[in-house]
Amino acid sequence: MRAFVLCAGRGERLRPLTDHLPKPLLHLKGRPFLEITLARLLEEGFTTVGLNTWHLRNEILAFAEGFSATHPEITLEVFEEPELLGTCGALRYAAAFFTEPTLVINGDILTNFPLRVVYEAFLRRGGPCLMFCHRRPGLNRIRIQEERVVGFGEDHPEGFAYTGIQVVSPEWVAALPEERDLVPAYQKLIQKGLLPQALVATGFYWRDLGTPESFRELLSEIRKGKHPFL
Repeated sequence: MRAFVLCAGRGERLRPLTDHLPKPLLHLKGRPFLEITLARLLEEGFTTVGLNTWHLRNEILAFAEGFSATHPEITLEVFEEPELLGTCGALRYAAAFFTEPTLVINGDILTNFPLRVVYEAFLRRGGPCLMFCHRRPGLNRIRIQEERVVGFGEDHPEGFAYTGIQVVSPEWVAALPEERDLVPAYQKLIQKGLLPQALVATGFYWRDLGTPESFRELLSEIRKGKHPFL
């Protein structure tokens, strides 16, 4: 199985931590977060993984070389972006990697939900894309009807939040319009009748490490021993 980890962003909200280290290489329990993500993917059967990089790319390249040397059972392919392309720009730039259904995960997401379950849901349902969603106050901007994403809007109690995890097909990547970011690109595809499937789940741990507040809360949780899955 194939996966793609988005690693290129500046991580501006976490400055100055990210001035000299890309966000995916910040440490948790003494390990780079990207190492934790890749080890998790490997445990769940994803043996070919793509990484995109732009901000402090040499740090990501050095990490990937070291990880590959100690984990020969995984194949890493790194895509060095000429400029910061955004989520959908990154997928288009690495289009040659997406030769089969591929799990895509943001490089700053921590969850204990089984990633293989998301992948298998895509295979079971079919369709060009599957977005993994949940409920998260303040982020419930996705509109879902009959297990399909039908649009995006403001945060709403009946809306859903994107987890930063999806499965995309080669056809979906090929159809992506010339947009940098996920929401405007997916809105255009939805308007054309290309609706992503939606997998919704509850009762699992999820955290976005992208803000100082969230990162501090996570470190506090780790000190209290709340994350045995790390």
